[in-house]
Amino acid sequence: MYDHYIREDILYLMFYAGVAVLSLIASCYLLFRRANAIAPDVRSSVRLRRWTAAFLGAVTLSHLWYTPLLYLTKCYGF
Repeated sequence: MYDHYIREDILYLMFYAGVAVLSLIASCYLLFRRANAIAPDVRSSVRLRRWTAAFLGAVTLSHLWYTPLLYLTKCYGF
């Protein structure tokens, strides 16, 4: 119903893309880091980091699959 409004709202799309990029960066950081950047003496389990990175990767993919559907579907202006 509000599909045509979302296509025209550039600030919403910029925020939407920014959230996707931030979740991608956080996911990559958790997967590839060797030590904590903020507190190097604190150690978290590898298993927890991988599960959290997988969750953030799923968040990124959920943001990415919606965008083509938004632009490839027809908008009838209802």
